[in-house]
Amino acid sequence: MKFHRFLGAFLLTLGISTAASTSVAANQESAGGLQVMSQSLITQNNEVFDLVLQLPGVVSDGDQITVTVHERATSEEQFLASSRGENLSGVLASQRFDVTDLQPDVWGVVKVSFFISDNEIGDIQLVQPGVYPISIEMRTRGQELVGRVITHIIRAGGSLTGQLPVVFIAQIKDFNFESTDTTGLINSWLEVLRSHPSVPLTITSHPVFIGETSFPSLAPSFTDTKHEIIRNPFTPINEAALINAGLGNEVVSLMEMGTETLATIGTLAPPTLWVGHGEADDAEVEVRWGRGTRELIVESTSLSPIPDESPRGPVEFTSSQSTFRGLVVDTLSQRHPHDTPASEAQRLLAHLATIASTDQSDPLLTVDLTANNRSPQFADVFLRGIEELNWISPLKASDAVTRSLLPGETQPRQHRLRSRLSSADQNFAGYRDARRHLAAIRSMVRDEDAEDYEALAQELLLSLSKEVPALTQIDLWESTVDLIRLQTSLIDIPPDESIQLTSQAASVPFSFQNRAGIPLRVELRIISERVTVEDFDDGESTTLVLEPGVTTHRFRLRALGSGSFPVSIELHSPDGGILVGRAQAALRATTPTGVGLGLTIGAAVFLASWWLLDTRKRKNRRL
Repeated sequence: MKFHRFLGAFLLTLGISTAASTSVAANQESAGGLQVMSQSLITQNNEVFDLVLQLPGVVSDGDQITVTVHERATSEEQFLASSRGENLSGVLASQRFDVTDLQPDVWGVVKVSFFISDNEIGDIQLVQPGVYPISIEMRTRGQELVGRVITHIIRAGGSLTGQLPVVFIAQIKDFNFESTDTTGLINSWLEVLRSHPSVPLTITSHPVFIGETSFPSLAPSFTDTKHEIIRNPFTPINEAALINAGLGNEVVSLMEMGTETLATIGTLAPPTLWVGHGEADDAEVEVRWGRGTRELIVESTSLSPIPDESPRGPVEFTSSQSTFRGLVVDTLSQRHPHDTPASEAQRLLAHLATIASTDQSDPLLTVDLTANNRSPQFADVFLRGIEELNWISPLKASDAVTRSLLPGETQPRQHRLRSRLSSADQNFAGYRDARRHLAAIRSMVRDEDAEDYEALAQELLLSLSKEVPALTQIDLWESTVDLIRLQTSLIDIPPDESIQLTSQAASVPFSFQNRAGIPLRVELRIISERVTVEDFDDGESTTLVLEPGVTTHRFRLRALGSGSFPVSIELHSPDGGILVGRAQAALRATTPTGVGLGLTIGAAVFLASWWLLDTRKRKNRRL
């Protein structure tokens, strides 16, 4: 502490002005390990206000805790300053306690209680409803400061001219995509949402994060809540990149899978609404416009330029081609390094209470409960406070985006959405190759033998998730191609050989070996310029079912000439996607064909006629 004091004095002597963020950091460092573990969220007149503190380090005899209540915040700006420990107004009450008298437990946790009243009977007299800053200091016997934190009392009661409309959104996701733990963070969030059914939340999630085993237990409890669920793909994807890559069918499939699954656990928001959660940009919203999105909820970082303050109330967003109606997420109070979930939740609750009790502009706020990786414990405390505070009117996002303009506005404020963050599109050539091979092998097997391939198709589809690392995607795509090539190599086609035709057309046997263990369907092509296959509909191909082992098929070949010429024997997948194998054979036709036979007969007739005429001439000469 002495070093920090010396450093602060040194900087001041150099005349360096401290920015607001630096002042915040300095104030937060002064917490010295002192933390607010919990407190009364809302306090009415003639009630007890409880404050539970975590004391820093080892407690010594003579250490003292001083709790000072300051005059209520009269504006949002004053509240924000007070939360940083700056510009605290006059003192209404102050009490000092010896730490030993508070009897800390083995963890250094103590509880301080006050009776709140609007007269002299109470420990703290708070005449007017509002938000009152509390400064909590811990000092040693020698009055050296150990730590200092700021919290607030929300003194409710009385009536306001109107309630503050607020939209609460939450993004439920697993930040560790590879995790198989289905009882951790996700379930904690879901339990919090089920525990507060009366506060409408607009929830963004993807079924891939929730897990199949959770859906049956979620359905009954979520149906009876006021929450609404944004329609989303089964797994997070970069829709613009996939559409640009020509994978629109995959986007549709993932959207249908996601929407169908999410609908089983709760009420879906209208299809016109989308919540960006930091991902909204020009390209992404244009893709969603194409499928019917007309209302957006975005963060201020999605706007260009980024506004100094998040605009409140319904606004319009413009992209390169379209215009949307929507809301901007308000950042509100920021987390402090010494915060516990309870103290952070109380500060945000006090911030909203300050706006509700002092701002007469009737603003509409949007709060993201999961911003900055806030914990489920934070949300649980905060939502309990919202349920107790009747100054706040929680709204569904789908209802709020259609609200009228703020007082004094004649037309919506417009904000331009940022351009696409990166112009480098992902290369999906490996995915296409894997899908082509998978579709080919799927066309070769019966439905009852396709279970593994259906699962692999699902895995390939989910690999398009932007949560999957690029190297993992490439590895899956390449291994899929290798696997299918290995399986198709288990089919052996006739080796190179010579085919002898002793007549113009003859039935020729062809043998194939299937070492795959299951029946496989293939397309056989016999290709030659001087041979046709009378058994083939098109003269060149037919479909065969090769049972495990050796299968022999006979085909009637017709030679279009005599002599020796090559014949190509090919096996393809029925969909034509891949070549399974190829062999070459030499066909030798030893009997004349129709044309040859005609020429031979003609020559014989000619020779016979010539011989007959020549004989007659000789006889005539003798006579």
